[in-house]
Amino acid sequence: MKYRKVFPSALTIGLAFLFVSYSPLWAEEIDELEPLVIQSTRLKMDEKNYAGSVTIITAEEIKKSGYTQVLDIVRDKLGLDIILSGTKGASASVFTRGAKSDSTLVMIDGVQVNTNTLGNFNFGQLNLDNIEQIEILRGPQSTLWGADAVGGVINIVTKKGKGKPSYFASFEGGSFSTFKETLGSSGSFNKFDYSFTASRLDTEGISSVSGEKFGATETDAFQNLTVSTRMGYNLPSDWRVEFIGRYGKSNLEIDDFQADSVTRETSSETFNLALPVKKYINDWWEVTFRPSFFFDVIRDAQATKEDQIYNRNLTMELQNNMDFGEYYSLAFGMEYQKLAGHNVLNSFKHDTHTNGYYLQTQFDYQDTILLTGGFRHDTNTEFDDATTFKIAGAYRFHSTGTRLHTSYATGFKAPTFNQQFFPDFGTTGLKPEESRGWEVGVNQVFWKNRLSVKITYFEMRFTNLIESVDTGSFIFRARNVGKAKTNGIETGITAKLPGNFSLAFNHSWLETRDQNRQPLQRRAKHKFSATLSHVWREKLTSLIGLRFRSGVKTNSSGTKRVDAYTLIRTAVGYQLTEKLRISARIENLLDEDYEEVFGFGTPGVEGYAGFTYTF
Repeated sequence: MKYRKVFPSALTIGLAFLFVSYSPLWAEEIDELEPLVIQSTRLKMDEKNYAGSVTIITAEEIKKSGYTQVLDIVRDKLGLDIILSGTKGASASVFTRGAKSDSTLVMIDGVQVNTNTLGNFNFGQLNLDNIEQIEILRGPQSTLWGADAVGGVINIVTKKGKGKPSYFASFEGGSFSTFKETLGSSGSFNKFDYSFTASRLDTEGISSVSGEKFGATETDAFQNLTVSTRMGYNLPSDWRVEFIGRYGKSNLEIDDFQADSVTRETSSETFNLALPVKKYINDWWEVTFRPSFFFDVIRDAQATKEDQIYNRNLTMELQNNMDFGEYYSLAFGMEYQKLAGHNVLNSFKHDTHTNGYYLQTQFDYQDTILLTGGFRHDTNTEFDDATTFKIAGAYRFHSTGTRLHTSYATGFKAPTFNQQFFPDFGTTGLKPEESRGWEVGVNQVFWKNRLSVKITYFEMRFTNLIESVDTGSFIFRARNVGKAKTNGIETGITAKLPGNFSLAFNHSWLETRDQNRQPLQRRAKHKFSATLSHVWREKLTSLIGLRFRSGVKTNSSGTKRVDAYTLIRTAVGYQLTEKLRISARIENLLDEDYEEVFGFGTPGVEGYAGFTYTF
C-alpha cells in the first residue's frame, strides 16, 4: 500500500508543524512526576541519572494502552523487535538491538525466567496482571546479571500494596470469541502490605499457519490462568521480608504446516517465587538476601508422541548497597545459581552450577557529572571463567537542558542446554558467546520539559556465536563459528501538547551483518511507532497509535521474506462512576494483511470492550 512509504515523512512534517505552531503556548509550567527507581540497575538510580539507555513503562501507561499482554506494550519501545509466530499465546521472540532471541535476560521481580533448554523467554503467554512497571535496559548488562544479558535486560516489577485495602473485578471480551476475567485486591494493614490478582483468558484465536499460503482454516485456541501476588511485612529494627509469586498455566493448539490435517497441542505450567529479606545496617548500608526459584514445564502432545521439557532455576543472592556521603554509592555482592533442564522424549537431563561476584560504583555530582564503573566474575561447571566490565558516564548542561551520555561494556552468553546436550545436535565444550558494545547519546529538553528528544547511536560486536553447522549428510550440530555486528540509531520524542494532548514517537534504525556480511534474519531495519493520546477532565482517556515495521528475511538464505506493514490502533477508557470504568479498543484498524514470520498467520481487524469495577 502506498501509505507505507509516505507515513514516515508525513509524520515528521506533522510533528515539526505542531512544535512550531504551539511553541508560544508551551511557556507555562508543567507538573513533574516523582522519578521512578530502576530496580534492575542494582544501584538506587532513576531514569534521569542513568548513564545508559533505559525505558520505563508505568502502570498508568499500561492502563491507558488497553493492552492485556506484555509483548504488545513492549514491542513499540526503542531497540526492541518482538515477533509472534501465529495466534495469541504462540511463541514470541524478542531481539534487543539485533542480538539473538536468547540474548535478552528477562526477570520478574528479579527472578530470572529464561529457560535453560532454549535460553530464551516466551512473551506470548505473559499478561499484564499486577504489574507496576516494566524496565528495559538496552546494551550488554552482564556486569550486573551475568550470562544471558548480552543484548539487554527486561525486568518486570509487581505492584506493592498500599493504602486502604480495595478490590476489583474486570472483564473484557471481543474478537475470536475472546474473554478475559480478572479479580484482584491490594492494600496495607499497619506493617503488612499485599497485592493479588487472578485471571482467566479464553480465545478461539486464529490459525497459526497462514491460510493464504497453506490453506489452513481451523482456528488454534488458547487458554491461560494466571495468579500473581506480592506480600511484605516491615519487622522491627529496619527488617523487611517479602513473598513474591506468579503462577501461570496455559494450553495452546498449533497446526503443523499441513493445513488442518495435523494439530499439536502444547500445555505449559510456570511459576516463579522470591523471598527477599532486607536489613538496614545503618543509614548508609542496606543488605538484601534474595532466594528465588523458577520452574517451567512444557508438554507437547502430537499425533504419535508426547514430549515433556522441564526447566528449573534456583538462585541465592546477597547484595550490599552503600552510600558514602552525598556523591558516592556502591553495590557489591555474590550470586549462586543452579540451572537444570530435562527433556524426557530425547533422554537428556543436566544441571550446571554458577557462582558470580560483582561490584559497581557510582559518582553523582549535583545531578551534573555521573560516572559509573563495575565488573563481574563468573565461574561455571561447564565452561571457563568469564569476567565482564562496564564503564559509563554522563554530563548535564543545566542552562540548555542538554545531557550527554556514553558507555562501553562487555558481555557473555552461556551455551544453552540444547546447544550442549541435545542428542545429535549439541556439542559439549562449547565456549560462551562474547560481546562488546558501546553507545553515545544526547537527551535534550525544550520549553520547560514539554518536549523531550533522545538520540542514541550504538554498536555491538559478537564473537564465538553458536550456530547450526551441517557436518555432512544433513546432520547439523552446534558450533562456535559465528561473528556478527549490529549498529543503529534510536530516536525517541515525547511532547506534552496543549489541550491535554501528548505525543510519543519512537524510531529504531538497525543494521546487522554476519561474518559473511549478510543481514541477520528476522531483524527489521526500520521500526517506528507513534501514539497520540488525550485526557479529558481526568475521566476520559483516548489514544490512536501507529506501528511500522520494514520488510525482513526470515531464513538464512533470504528465500523467505515478509513485507513491510503498518498497523493502526485506537483505545478509549471512561470513568463512568467513581467505581466503574469502561474501556474499548480496536487493533489493526485498517485490516492490514501482513506477516511477522513467513508462513505464520496474523489477525485482521480486532475489537474488544470491557469494564473494571472497584469496591
